[in-house]
Amino acid sequence: MRNKLVWKVLAISIALVMVASSVAMYSSTDVEKGMSEGGGKGIISLVAPLFVEVADAREMQGGGGGAAPCAGTTFLEEEAGISAYTNVGQEIDLEKAKSVYRTIEYETDEYVIGSVELSGYPETEDVHVYVHKDGWIVGYYLNGEPAAKIIDWLDYQGAKITSTKLEDGIAKMCDGVGVALVETKYYDFRATNANRLMIIADAQWEEGTDTFDMKISSDFTVYGRSWSHYARDSYGSTLKLNGDTINSFGDCRDYWVTNYGTLTPTQLKPDVFHTVSLWHDEYSYRDGEAFGAIVLVYREA
Repeated sequence: MRNKLVWKVLAISIALVMVASSVAMYSSTDVEKGMSEGGGKGIISLVAPLFVEVADAREMQGGGGGAAPCAGTTFLEEEAGISAYTNVGQEIDLEKAKSVYRTIEYETDEYVIGSVELSGYPETEDVHVYVHKDGWIVGYYLNGEPAAKIIDWLDYQGAKITSTKLEDGIAKMCDGVGVALVETKYYDFRATNANRLMIIADAQWEEGTDTFDMKISSDFTVYGRSWSHYARDSYGSTLKLNGDTINSFGDCRDYWVTNYGTLTPTQLKPDVFHTVSLWHDEYSYRDGEAFGAIVLVYREA
C-alpha cells in the first residue's frame, strides 16, 4: 500500500486543503488551524460577489440610494448553493453565451441561466451558469446539493487539484463567449457568513485501507459538512467516518463511479478527533484508485 506521508496544503482559487496521511501526525492545535502547519496558510476566504454586497447595502438603507444589483441576482440567492464567480470586465454577448449551454433554463434581455456540460461527466453533474451582459459569470450547484459536489476527481492526480467542476463550467462559458478567465472567487449563497471552504481528502492508489484523523475547533462556526467518494477499476471501495460507513461502492471494473452527500453536526462534533478511512480493493491487472474527501463550509473568526 502506498501511503501518503505528508499533509499537503494546496490553494487554487478557494481554500483547498488536501490531506493524505496514514496516521494523525500533528497536534490538535495544528489541526484546528485549518489542517496546516502554517496556521491557515493557503486558505482563501469565501467572498460575496459585489452584486450581493450592493443588495445587502440597499436593504440596510431601506432600499434607497446606491447602485442597483444586477438583474436576476435575487433568483441566484434563492436557488444557488456553493458557487464560483468572475467578472470578465467587459460586456458579454448573450447570444454567444446561449450557444454554450446544454439547456437554457431562463433568459431575459440582461442575463441567461442554463446548464453547462462538463467533459467526461454525466448530465447530473452539469454546472448551472448565470451570465449577465455586464460581465458577471456565476457557476453554481443548487442549494439542496452538498458543497462536496464541486470536487473534480477526474482531474485529480494525487498531488494537487488544479480546478473544480464550477471553475470548469465558468471556463467553458468564457471560452464560448471569447473572453479570458483571469480570476475566480467562491461564495456559498446558503451561508452568507461563511468565509472558508476546506476540502480534506485522501487517496488510495493500491489495494488496502488508509486513514486520517481530523478535529474541528469549536471556535469555528460550521455551516456545511459534506463528503465525496470516487473509485475506478475496483472490486469495491468504502468510505467510513469513525467506523461507520458513509458510502460504499461494489464492483466498478473498467469504469469509474462517484457519489457525495451531507453529514450532520452529530457526526462531526467539534473538539474531538474523528477518523476517516478509505478502503479500496484493486481490480487485478488494472491501475485502480479510490479517493475520499470531507468538505467543510465554515466561518473562522
